[in-house]
Formats: sequence, C-alpha cells, structure tokens
Amino acid sequence: MLNFPMPYQHELIYSTVARAGTRLALDSPKQLLDEVFKNRKVIATVDLPCHLNAIIHQLSNHQFTVEDIAYQHTLFPIYAPFVPEKRRQQCLKWMADISQGSIHLALGINASRIPPIHKLRYCPQCLAEQLEKYGEYYWFRLWQIQGACCLQHGQLIDSELDLRSLHRHDFLVPSHQSCPKTEQTITNPDDIFITSKLLELLTLPPFESPSYEQWTMFYYELARQNDCIRGQNQILHERILERITIRWSKKFLEQYCLADLTSETSWLNNIFRKHRKSFSYLEHIIAIEALINREWPFAEILNQVRSFRKINQNNHMDVHNNHITGLTIKNRENWLSLIKKNGVKPARLLNAALYAWLYRNDKHWLLETNQGFHQKYIPQGTKVDWHSRDLSFVKQLIKLNNDLLWDLDNPRRSAKWWMKQTSHVSTIEKNLDMLPLTKLFLEKYSEDIGTYQIRRLTKTFIEMKTKAEVLPRWRILRKAGLSDERMVSEAARFLLKVF
Repeated sequence: MLNFPMPYQHELIYSTVARAGTRLALDSPKQLLDEVFKNRKVIATVDLPCHLNAIIHQLSNHQFTVEDIAYQHTLFPIYAPFVPEKRRQQCLKWMADISQGSIHLALGINASRIPPIHKLRYCPQCLAEQLEKYGEYYWFRLWQIQGACCLQHGQLIDSELDLRSLHRHDFLVPSHQSCPKTEQTITNPDDIFITSKLLELLTLPPFESPSYEQWTMFYYELARQNDCIRGQNQILHERILERITIRWSKKFLEQYCLADLTSETSWLNNIFRKHRKSFSYLEHIIAIEALINREWPFAEILNQVRSFRKINQNNHMDVHNNHITGLTIKNRENWLSLIKKNGVKPARLLNAALYAWLYRNDKHWLLETNQGFHQKYIPQGTKVDWHSRDLSFVKQLIKLNNDLLWDLDNPRRSAKWWMKQTSHVSTIEKNLDMLPLTKLFLEKYSEDIGTYQIRRLTKTFIEMKTKAEVLPRWRILRKAGLSDERMVSEAARFLLKVF
C-alpha cells in the first residue's frame, strides 16, 4: 500500500491504520481492510490487535518485528510481565496472525476485576498539541488504559466512540465531532502515581516473563521484609491489610473494584499466596507500593522477581509442609466431620476456607476422601424440572423482546443471539427439545438475514427523516452497512418500495 503512515511514538497501531484510511480518503471500512490486510474479516481491535504481520509488510522499509509493534504500539506491555513466558510467546504468535479472541482470554482480561473502558478516551489539550505539531490527530495508547490520566492536563475524557463498536471493522481517527473540547478535572496524586507506573511498563523493552513460582517467592519475601510473617512461613494477612489501607483510600480501591479486601478469597490474600493465575497491573502496583517503603522502578522489581530460582521455592515448601503437620491433622478432622454430616458439596458451601486450605496444602488426601462420600446414584424421580426452566427462560426472552421493540441498533437477533441473552446458552442449546416454549419463541422471533437487513435500512430511513436529509441510494446502502452484492432479495424489494 502506497503512503502507509509511520506510527507516532506511543500511537496505537489501530490509530495508524485509521490514519491510513484518512490519507487514502477511503469511506468504506472493507476497502481499507483490503488495502492494508488483504482480508475483509479483520476486526478493528484497539488494545491487542492481531494480523501484525500485515502491518510489518506495510512498514517493510523500516525493519519492524511483531515484538516491536506489540511493545511499542499496543497495550501488550501492560499485561506481558505478569503472565508466564510460554503464554507471552503464544500471545505474540496470535498477534502476528490471528487469535479469534484468545489473547484477551489468555492475558486474563476477560475475567479481570478491573472494570473495562467502554469509550475511546482522549485528552483535549493533547489533541490540540497533536494538530499543531503533526497536522492530524491520533490515539495515544496510554489513554486507553484503566487507571491512567494525562500527566500534563488532568483527567481523560470519554469520546463518542465505543472501544468495542458494533461496527467491528471500522478503524476511526479522533475528530472534532467524536472528541469535542471540554474542561478536564484536576488529577489526584494517586492517579498521577498509577499513570507514572503505567508509563514505565509501556517503555520497558521485551524480556522473558517471570514464572508464577517466582512471583510467589517475591511476595513472600516482600511480606517477610515488612514483618508480615509469623513463624517461618505463615503470612499475616491482617498486617498486610493494614499497610494497604494506610496507603490507599477506600474510594480509590472501589473505583477499580478492588475494595473487597477482608474476605478469605480476596485478591489481596491470593496475591500473597501461591500464584495459580495472573494478577492485573493495578493489583501488583497497589500491593508493591503499600509494602516496599521506597521509590521503586518497575524494571528493578521485575529483575528482582526473575532473580528467584525455583529450587528455593521447593526448599521453602519442604519446610512449610513439616511445619504444618499438626494443623493438617486438625483440618482433616474438621473436614471429615463436615462431610459426614452434610456431604461434599454442602460442606464446601458451609466452610469454603477450610476446603480451600486443604486443596492447597493436602490435595491428594482431600480428593481421595471426598471420593468416598460422592453420591453413588441419582435419586428416583425427575432430577430437573424442565417445565419450570422453560417458563423461566421464555419469560426472560419475552421481557427482553418487549424492551427491544423499538431498538434498531442490535446485531442480528439470531437464535444463538437470543440464547446468549439468558446466560444459559449451553443449557438451552443442548436441551431445546425439553424446552418447547423457548423453542417456539426462537422460531418466531429469530431474525433471518433479510429481516436483519430490512431493520438496518429502516434505521437509516428513520435517521434521514429525522434530519430531513435526502441521500442517494449508494449513501443509504453505506450508512446501513450493505451493498448490492450482499443484499438479499427481500431487502432489495423493501428498498425499491421505500426509496
């Protein structure tokens, strides 16, 4: 592609592709995909895009690698240090070509406690400076990270553009319409601190990620240095909690859904236990800052984490197991008493902390013991009341249908789409013959392609009528996201009749 722009420093590659479309004056998103990726199915992903090999081909004169683009022009550096090395490498392979959503799942973003950003964010004053310096706007990648602010000008502003738009193939640049000038509130010291740490992560060069074992040892050592250990290895979570509440306000933690610190399974307790999953950048920053008692660059912390060796962890666990023998016997007795009275599943609900402790420290005995108390047969009678489930599902669907009666913006309401709205998609899909009312609803209200296209055309005509616009036929098709090649016969007849 001729005249493909070079990315600015810390510009999202999503933004660079959008600027390429502007330079070539391409109105059609699919045409831009053809020019850049030679693939019309590419999704316009803001934070962790794929198909980076196609971008490298466009920038072939500048010797970029996938790792260069991922670390310099996506949000990958925010997550990479906190996942195991094998997963980091796999994510880079997905970003080079195609992932089908696997990256967000593998990096823990889908299951994260941190609330997602729903709108593309911007700093009005920074945009003005971009226009003066470069003659155009672009998306700065720091703006799209939860917890960040502008260090020079204040809080970031939500634009009019969705971060994950229903128009999944549109690469959009900032504009006066989508990013209007507005007043910014002053940032507080905590926001400035978090942003400075995010900038450190964004500027780190690619490196091998620490393992879960190394992170476990780092936090154990951090607790030990702060006198938060009883005996040889028991973490004093109450003392750690005190340090957290002294450094971070409840309001700040609530803002990022991290204020639940007192439960046995809170993120704060888990980060000081054996790591079995990744923690977010915010959770790491909050924990480290509260306990380290000095200024700390991320590069130094990560070097310290990688300096731990797994053999040390094994030695530590041997000491740990010898130390807790008496406690293990006591917990075994308590668990046996519970499951004899209640059974395995009710016992887990009654004392989840005890079950979790045994699972972590005495797993083989726990699973072997539970096996003897599992139900050997299904009781006589109906196990599932399918009629009751059927009524429940169809009521949910009818209510949703009534709510959406005048909503023309949804994606195609296929049978699968309706099922997903109930949060029981697998149950419905696999047992549809047992749910006659739900099945009848899906047959009646599921949209075929023709009905969906007519709905999109109807939305366009309503907008034209509201704005008193008269548009040519090709503009109507473009606004509706259609073309003569893709339009089915029912939609074509509808358009002919109305236009």
